[in-house]
Amino acid sequence: MKFRKLALALVGTGLAVGALSAPASAATDPSDDVSAAAVHTKSAACASPSGQKINISWGDGNVSTTVYYNNHCNQKRAIELQFVRESGEFFTKCVVAPANTKSSKKVDNSNPNKVTILSGASC
Repeated sequence: MKFRKLALALVGTGLAVGALSAPASAATDPSDDVSAAAVHTKSAACASPSGQKINISWGDGNVSTTVYYNNHCNQKRAIELQFVRESGEFFTKCVVAPANTKSSKKVDNSNPNKVTILSGASC
């Protein structure tokens, strides 16, 4: 009989502690306030050497956009980023990836609506 009362007391205490901690964990859940920025990727074939590519990636920043590139081509490749102003006007920024280079370039605008890898070395 004493064992049964002790077991019920422990179960009751566990439920009470669980009820107290549930609202605290829900209130501190980081998923309500923080969202992960989307990461986008693209690639395009090289003119030479045959079978190689330029690979790029960028994220949806809220202040700037960093374009990461790995150019396996023997020629420079231009990457054009298109943005939209609040007025609805479109404008572009250009990043040039040197031949056979892996690096990144930061652009002072955020969240491009279109990114294109051009076949030439300029936009």
